[in-house]
Amino acid sequence: MKISKEKILIVGAGPQALFLVREFSRLNYHVIVIGRKNEIAMHSKYAEKKVICSEEQLVLELNALANIHPKLKAYVASGFYLAFMMNHFPSFFQLFRVMPEHKASIDQLMTKSKTYKLAKNGKVLFPNTHLLIDVEIQKLVNQLNYPQIVKWDRDIYLFSKPSFKTQLVRSVAEMIALLKALGEQEKTSLIAQDFLGANLKCNFSYGAYVQEGKVKLDICVNEVRHFRSGVSSVVEEYNGTYANEIKRQSEAILHQTQFTGFLDVEFKVKEGKIYLLEVNPRPFGFIKIMKKKYPDLIAYVMGHKQEVNKNPNPVKWMNVLRDIILVFKNPSEGIHMLKVLFDFNTRTFDVWDISDPLPFFYQMKR
Repeated sequence: MKISKEKILIVGAGPQALFLVREFSRLNYHVIVIGRKNEIAMHSKYAEKKVICSEEQLVLELNALANIHPKLKAYVASGFYLAFMMNHFPSFFQLFRVMPEHKASIDQLMTKSKTYKLAKNGKVLFPNTHLLIDVEIQKLVNQLNYPQIVKWDRDIYLFSKPSFKTQLVRSVAEMIALLKALGEQEKTSLIAQDFLGANLKCNFSYGAYVQEGKVKLDICVNEVRHFRSGVSSVVEEYNGTYANEIKRQSEAILHQTQFTGFLDVEFKVKEGKIYLLEVNPRPFGFIKIMKKKYPDLIAYVMGHKQEVNKNPNPVKWMNVLRDIILVFKNPSEGIHMLKVLFDFNTRTFDVWDISDPLPFFYQMKR
């Protein structure tokens, strides 16, 4: 395949990056990807690889690339990398033409407490939420409705492993113990919010490509099965009772921004009410389902096409390895898994690609 002279940088090398690496390479872009050696996109046959093993090395590599290729278009494909750039390397947004675009809007959407302010303006429900530092200083421990779910208001780590991803706090005593165990930086970066229940089948996501706050392409999905908390194994397009309201609420938030790029908006339904959980302003984990819905997705995003065809059938996304493990634990899901697996017309896989198989086998090894 002839390689285009135009270069694109992808920062982060997870599954979202792997999708972009393959798609951009097949459009004849020269793709450069920066990531850790163990990230899955680093095992693709496509792209020029830049392996980094520390935050300092990441900054050095990016500065070196900016000197060689001024204003190179750069896609940040990971929330952790994006948070690092925002917090510790803000000149990244001057050195490169960064996607997602519009730094102020990225900050609003990647920080839950700021996103909830947008939600309040747009009359969108969200769980009752407090920063942990406020819980401590304002002595709110006894006033919270338990259980509480504690999660990151914004990501603060890249190479360092956080003490936890989320934690369910069931009582005042547990909250007091957690506050004693955490450092000041963690308390200012974690939130506690009312727990809306453990039924993950009530979780819905709205994936979209957005230009200056206006949705151009979108899909509403139900996260049918989860491998681990926050990691899906099967996602299906959703056109049911809540779909139109999920779209309306997502747009009510996004219209207040100038954001451009891919994102997903996460919701949970409880007792017939839709609650916003968070917005992820970057390519999302099941982004390949967007390509199944809009076959010319990347050509449209890159400006090669002004309109895109839309698959009229409800589409599905599957991570085969995760789902096999889940079905071993819960065999009653086996029939549904097989239906999705053999639905060749409307199903797409996460990592598997017959022309680029190594990442799939690397995933098996892991």
